[in-house]
Amino acid sequence: MRYFSLKALLIAALSVGFSLSGFAENAYWTELGNQPVYIQQVNGRSKQTLKFIDYKDGMLVAEITIDGSVGEMSLPVSKSMVKTLRLDLGETQKANQLIQQGNYAGAVKVLRQNVYPLVKFTEVPELFSQLHSPVRALISSLISAGELAEADDLLKRVALDKVDIKYSQLSIQLMNAYLAEEAFKAAGRIAGQLPKSGAYASNISQVVNAADALRGAGEYEAVIPLYKEIESSVPEDVRKNVRMWLAYSLVLADRVEEASPMIDSMQEPAPNDRLFSLYKLLQGSREHRNKQYNQALDVLTRGFVRAQTSYVWVPEMLYLIGDCYKQAEDPTAARNVWFEITVLYPDSPWAKRAAESLSELPKPEPAPPTS
Repeated sequence: MRYFSLKALLIAALSVGFSLSGFAENAYWTELGNQPVYIQQVNGRSKQTLKFIDYKDGMLVAEITIDGSVGEMSLPVSKSMVKTLRLDLGETQKANQLIQQGNYAGAVKVLRQNVYPLVKFTEVPELFSQLHSPVRALISSLISAGELAEADDLLKRVALDKVDIKYSQLSIQLMNAYLAEEAFKAAGRIAGQLPKSGAYASNISQVVNAADALRGAGEYEAVIPLYKEIESSVPEDVRKNVRMWLAYSLVLADRVEEASPMIDSMQEPAPNDRLFSLYKLLQGSREHRNKQYNQALDVLTRGFVRAQTSYVWVPEMLYLIGDCYKQAEDPTAARNVWFEITVLYPDSPWAKRAAESLSELPKPEPAPPTS
């Protein structure tokens, strides 16, 4: 069991109601985060121990003591300089063995003491791998061990747009863990914080996946700002697709007046265009939201017959078609459509919604006995 100092526990307790992030202060950070980082610099036979205190303007700032006087020196982070540095990280090798064995909780216990102080230096260039590797190992182990709040706290202290994309990948790992636990607001927050331009453009596809999951879970207000941000980040050929999803989410969030000008300004794709069925989903969802169920059914059906089963929006298109049948008091047709979703798309969030809707339909009448 981990024991904190009385001071650390007091600070953590006082911070519960006053944390800017809305979370209780990470007591491990209170105790360990601002501990000094000592590194040994080896030049030939000469060795000296440096206390790193800052990183600014591309330079590591170290505190040195000469003849009893304390001073500072700045070191440029270069490949040759990094080769002279030795970080003492205790039982890192043991932690790596525990990770290989799948004992992530054990690895976390080994890594915390020495790795926490390194987090404040994550803007140091990636070539200082002695620093970055253990930090990422700790965060990854925390996520795998289910310590999501602690991993979240550490990643909040990392400027994702100023460090290697490997830190973004950890944030995506955490985001997906939150999605698995249906902590949708936390997942949406992380998706919004991920950098998406330049060297980080590959994050966009993961954010789109998260947006799809949030939309499927009915978290429309969380997904709308994501689509708005993505729209300005993606290439022109993808923007039309994202804009459709944005308008669709606005419709589902009962913001039809906001969505309608966007829908009306879009040019209908050709019937053989992949986006034709998505466009019909967009139009049909607006009619459905306006309770024009017959018109919605007509539009959605025309989109469905042009869709391929692999299109990600087909399950939700089928769901709305089923609901149109329900509203038209045709429970048999609704049952057939919703059952098809559960069979063909069992991993889709719409399969869960279809199953719930199926349970609310009246039981089918038993077939009359045959003579």
